[in-house]
Amino acid sequence: MVVNGFDRGGRWGDFNVQEAREFPWIDLCLRQIERHSRGSSYEILVWDNTRMPEHKELIEAHPNVRRFEPVDPQLDLRQGKSLNRLAKKILPGTEFIITLDSDSFPIRDGWIENLTGRLTGDVELAGAWRDELLPHKPAYVHPCGLALRHSMLLSLDVGFAVGSGIDVAMNLNEAIHARGGRDSRLWRSNKLNVHFMMGAVYGDLIYHQGAGSRAPKFGLKLDGTDRESVRSYQERVRLALRNAAFSQLDELIEVLTGNADLDESRMPELAAVVSEASSQPSVAERVQE
Repeated sequence: MVVNGFDRGGRWGDFNVQEAREFPWIDLCLRQIERHSRGSSYEILVWDNTRMPEHKELIEAHPNVRRFEPVDPQLDLRQGKSLNRLAKKILPGTEFIITLDSDSFPIRDGWIENLTGRLTGDVELAGAWRDELLPHKPAYVHPCGLALRHSMLLSLDVGFAVGSGIDVAMNLNEAIHARGGRDSRLWRSNKLNVHFMMGAVYGDLIYHQGAGSRAPKFGLKLDGTDRESVRSYQERVRLALRNAAFSQLDELIEVLTGNADLDESRMPELAAVVSEASSQPSVAERVQE
């Protein structure tokens, strides 16, 4: 299940709608699923909040995809509610559910079997372990790469939607743990961390851009003196990662996972922000309680 959308309302800051047309993360996500899922039995459900003809055409061009959108053209659902609606579209007999963000995708063959194969015994949840915001926010299995049994979701009293102040699927984590279920975690496995949040690789299996369809803000309180410089730096990181993902994806993954050195002549934008990072204090160090 994948929710496609962008920050139309500007909750996270300004976002250029034209960028959503020029850099369709949902298309990259679906291409990567198709590429790394050959031989697997799967179906992709996409909830499309963009209301963009260009995205509709891209989504429907992919195999094994069922696309849905809000009946009310003015309705802009949040991710959690959109995932809940997709869950109701799952066909009977489906054994496992995997969620991805539109800017996250598999980077290795066998990724489906890797995730679903973890769901044995009392392990009832598996996926990307988002702990980058500790201690300011709890760690949990994030929907950018989350797997559970369909029967498990049906048995719970909660879905993916959450109330104010907590992130999507965090309540799902809590409900599973409350009934004694364990999780299997894909830890962040970057050898090169361009940013503490963006450009993440989890378990050498899932890539997550982290701010593909919105401005690079992460709910942290920044020191007023440095706020603008940090935001400017984060935007440069976002653009460097975005441009590399859409033009040199395999090379980007090899660099982030430490299987190749960063070649300044081939990826000058990324090399520039990596060089700047050595003199730019991390955003995490600028957080105020």
